[in-house]
Amino acid sequence: MSKTKVGRQDVPESTSNARGFQRWKTGLLLERKRFVEEYKLADLLLVLSETAADTFRARGFPEEKLFYLPRGVDIERFKPGHRPAKFRTVFSGALIKRKGIHHLLEAWSRLNLAEAELWLVGSVHDEAKPYLNQFWRDNIRLVGFVHDPEKYLSQSTVHVFPSQWEGSAKVTYEAAACALPQITTREAGDVVRDGVEGIIVRPGDIDAIAAALEHLHRHPEVVEHMGSAARQRVVENFTWDHFRTRLLDAYEIAMQKVA
Repeated sequence: MSKTKVGRQDVPESTSNARGFQRWKTGLLLERKRFVEEYKLADLLLVLSETAADTFRARGFPEEKLFYLPRGVDIERFKPGHRPAKFRTVFSGALIKRKGIHHLLEAWSRLNLAEAELWLVGSVHDEAKPYLNQFWRDNIRLVGFVHDPEKYLSQSTVHVFPSQWEGSAKVTYEAAACALPQITTREAGDVVRDGVEGIIVRPGDIDAIAAALEHLHRHPEVVEHMGSAARQRVVENFTWDHFRTRLLDAYEIAMQKVA
């Protein structure tokens, strides 16, 4: 068994790892407790989505303490492009399990969609590599991390982001601004309404992801309708001007509370 040096004493690596995990877990619990205490002291809590708000409601925080402040997006940078001839699915974000990349890869591996490809835009983390190896297909393109995600979103047909927990993922705003219908989860935020701007699935529901992909592949008219609705929703609700207005309102309410 390999060992890790601790001072002058040799300690089995498994023991060292267990102790390290326990220290991390204890620190996380203490940090969480500190955050909760700070939340209780705050006059106003800014929540990025209804899902985030629900986590505070579940802990008994009063409704009047919660202020809805969704993100904004630059609609001039992120805008519709030309739909490709192929059915191009794109995932944009870090390739980690928390964002559901392993569920998307498994769903994609079950399908045999004609004239279709999957683009993965984002940094590849070690935890995703076994799934890339297991579920790899020739119609997958691993783009990697980029500074211009709008270039890839605007060239795609549909964005899939099956996050398991997120709060309010900025990429869902960016994809909507590029007029992409999305297959995503409620945990990713409030941009997508089920059946309007995309399809909402439960986290980890691989069958639902595959079924949604197949549905959009078969119905390009649905893609166009949902994509147009997505762009309109962002323009009317989630620009940075909307964000600034809401933020100023939040400051005004907070000042009234302490006046």
